[in-house]
Amino acid sequence: MRCSPIPRLIILAASIAIGVNLAHAEPPSSTQTVDQKTADQKTVEQKAVDAATAAKAAADAAEAKRLAEIEKDRRATAVALNYCRASFHRIRKNPSKTVMLEEQSKILNNLNLSGIADQEIIKLYSAVLDEIHQVEIAEKERVALESRHKREFQRRLFTNAMMLGTELATAQFVGAVRTGANSWWDYRASEDQRDGAIWKVEKGRLTTVVSKSSIFLDTFWRMAKKKNIPDEWLIRGSDLDRLQLAMQIRDPKRRLRVLRRMQRFMIYYPPYWYYIARTQQQMGQLFAALKTYERLGEVARGHFRNDDMLAAGLANQSLIQAHLSQPGAHVTALKALDFSSSCWQANLLCASVLADSGQTVQAEDAILANLDTDLERSRSLVHLLSLYYRSGDTEKLTQRLSDPRVCKDVPVPVLLRCASRLDAAKVPAALNRQLAGSLVVMPHRQFGPDDIVVVAGSGWQLGQARLTLNLNGRTVKIRPRLSRHKGQLVARFSRVGEFGNPLSGNRTPPKATLILDYPDTPKVRLALGDKRPNVVAAKPAADDGLRITAIQFDKMHLSLIAVAGR
Repeated sequence: MRCSPIPRLIILAASIAIGVNLAHAEPPSSTQTVDQKTADQKTVEQKAVDAATAAKAAADAAEAKRLAEIEKDRRATAVALNYCRASFHRIRKNPSKTVMLEEQSKILNNLNLSGIADQEIIKLYSAVLDEIHQVEIAEKERVALESRHKREFQRRLFTNAMMLGTELATAQFVGAVRTGANSWWDYRASEDQRDGAIWKVEKGRLTTVVSKSSIFLDTFWRMAKKKNIPDEWLIRGSDLDRLQLAMQIRDPKRRLRVLRRMQRFMIYYPPYWYYIARTQQQMGQLFAALKTYERLGEVARGHFRNDDMLAAGLANQSLIQAHLSQPGAHVTALKALDFSSSCWQANLLCASVLADSGQTVQAEDAILANLDTDLERSRSLVHLLSLYYRSGDTEKLTQRLSDPRVCKDVPVPVLLRCASRLDAAKVPAALNRQLAGSLVVMPHRQFGPDDIVVVAGSGWQLGQARLTLNLNGRTVKIRPRLSRHKGQLVARFSRVGEFGNPLSGNRTPPKATLILDYPDTPKVRLALGDKRPNVVAAKPAADDGLRITAIQFDKMHLSLIAVAGR
């Protein structure tokens, strides 16, 4: 449809009215041209300003990064120098082969100095290590020295407290959280130097070590000054002496106060933060301990190839996180295992945290890290059997309990707990033999009332149990006297009955039941008789002791007579 001519006339009139020619537009005025040029100029200037701003921001970022790297280098240098000074200070104070071997393996040979670019420092450091390496240590001495700190560790029952955790008393678990995992650094801070005279280093060799270490420290100190490292970042011998005295304080509240007053000169000495965190953990200040362990990680990370202290710190951090139901406890435990595999307590503690989070494979590997290198075998076996018990892995449980060495090294309460997970007919013969052959009850005949003597292997842990003896249906109210004889535990019930004349061949063995009541464990009832269990090799006829014929533990009844064919 065509448009009528009237609308076209209206449009043309409107165009004329506003000065617009529909056919030809008028050229822009001079004012419009100036405005356009001004706008273009402003755009160019703005782009230049933006480019300059971006360049300055990039330069500032680069400068900030450079300064951050310098600051990081200064802090790393301070930490490395503090570690060296602490190590050489201990060697001077206690110049024994024990100390030299420990400082060499744990600090000096383990310290990462890759960030120190000064060749003179590295050369002097190598000279000191070579001199220490020249100290002659016989193989017999080396074995004794390497195992020494294990004996010095506080043998707390944290392993027992972590055993079969779902059945633990709450107070006991809280105690385990406060105790946590120790490391070599705990031992180092609380060592007893009374035996320092043992294995003394030859005087001439010691003089050379001290001389070369002094030159090294002086050179290192001058390099630190060139890097403008503040004096309060660097520890001195007097600071280390005060730190060791502080760690000897038994009262944790007082110890923490003393440690806090030392902070000014200890900021870049990682063991200081470790000791603060361990003290807070011991006091039950768990949230504060978590923050301190985080600070420890910031200061200590990257200085050792194998860092037992950081592994123990992270292991304790993971335990506290798990106890407080905080997320990420298993992640922290895995990080701890990455820093060291030779800190046996950290390995076991991390395994417990991982097991509780359902990561059974990782937990098993953490425990095997101990067993594969023969670290704390007995406790590690307890944790491994506990893991299989809790996860219901009866196949691996049976496999381990079939090994006589395992049955010998594991406490009897743990063996019984694990056996209760199995069918009575499938309990390994090695376990039955260990149970039947490691405890005997013997009447000690004398003129007058006779004694009953219980002789048991160390695995029975008689010192941790309450013993109750039942003779011929009558409960003996006398408490036994405990002693040790040839590596075995002896419990003597004095003057409890008449079992025949010592000079007569007519001897009447009593019918006896021995009840062992261990903490947080069902009672163990041992039926004793003169009928020798079939799992025990025959003894001479003169041996008239009573042997275990049956064991009642919780819901398990294990007959050692009925397994003759096994």
